[in-house]
Amino acid sequence: MFALLTQDPAKINHIENPAPPQVVDAYGQLPKLASTFDHVDGLFYFTYVVCIFFFVIIVGVILFSMVKYRRKTWDQPAVSNVTHNTPLEVVWTVIPLIIVMIMFAWGFKGSMDMTTVPLEASRNTYKATAKQWNWTFTYPNHPSQSYGEVWMEVNKPAQFLLESTDVLHAFYMPAMRVKRDVIPGRYQTVWFEPKEVGDYHLFCAEYCGDDHSKMYAKVHVVTAEEFAKAPWDTFDDSTPAAAAKSGESLYKQLCVSCHSVNGAPGTGPSWKGLFAKNADGTFTGRQREVLVAGQKQTITVDDAYVTESIRQPMAKLVAEAPYDRGGMSAFPDLDDRKIKALIEYMKSLAEAK
Repeated sequence: MFALLTQDPAKINHIENPAPPQVVDAYGQLPKLASTFDHVDGLFYFTYVVCIFFFVIIVGVILFSMVKYRRKTWDQPAVSNVTHNTPLEVVWTVIPLIIVMIMFAWGFKGSMDMTTVPLEASRNTYKATAKQWNWTFTYPNHPSQSYGEVWMEVNKPAQFLLESTDVLHAFYMPAMRVKRDVIPGRYQTVWFEPKEVGDYHLFCAEYCGDDHSKMYAKVHVVTAEEFAKAPWDTFDDSTPAAAAKSGESLYKQLCVSCHSVNGAPGTGPSWKGLFAKNADGTFTGRQREVLVAGQKQTITVDDAYVTESIRQPMAKLVAEAPYDRGGMSAFPDLDDRKIKALIEYMKSLAEAK
């Protein structure tokens, strides 16, 4: 994760007046770039200092005792046969209990603040849908969605309604100091207020499968003027070439973690060679063996097959290990235009016969 946080700022920040690059500090904690919840930093450093203090005390007592009370001759009698000290035991039980209760109360209050959504944030509700291994974002009062990236307005509190379509995930945004589990079959909520214009990181913080480490999204915090332009709504399918370009963008956002385009093996079958380009500019799909209800069949790849594989990936499994086991997440909400764009991108990869 830290490799992502310390990469070239030019690759991370690409909007006007970006925030400083996110660099991990000497304590392993991100500097406060855009956090509503400053108590998170306070609790972190309090816990850090407590751990260092007691580590030094305990190790110091052990080292002192090793030197002071070490046996100097083999027949030297024990210095003391005392087996316990009630006042001392009370002290080392009560003091840690008090410290732990302070940490608990501090953390519980912070957790309640993070999940108790104020009215202003509830009026600006996003939806973040997690699936293996990508994020889909639905915007307040806007029909379009974005994948792998989300845009937010600076200084405007926002609520995220979190859902998972498959396994346990987690919505973790270090710069905003928020982390919330995304549990299948249950909606979770979290809110925060972005304070600085810039690009930030969103990770899945719960192991969710083979490509868990690739489940990453960018969070763009922009001005109100920039947000009003809906910069996430860039889909264009006015021409086959434009559709293929939009399809390539969708591939990078939704499909790249599982499917290669160069023939390299992955979690899912490669897209290379799905179509061949004819001399007249048309495309012909390849022959492929698939499993239908456990029975092997030979089909010709076409638009209908690709569409079905996106929306119902278990309907026709590629009859080749390891793809015959299935496991692809379905995309039932991906509309016809976007699926067509993905198919145009697949065809743009075709080699001439």
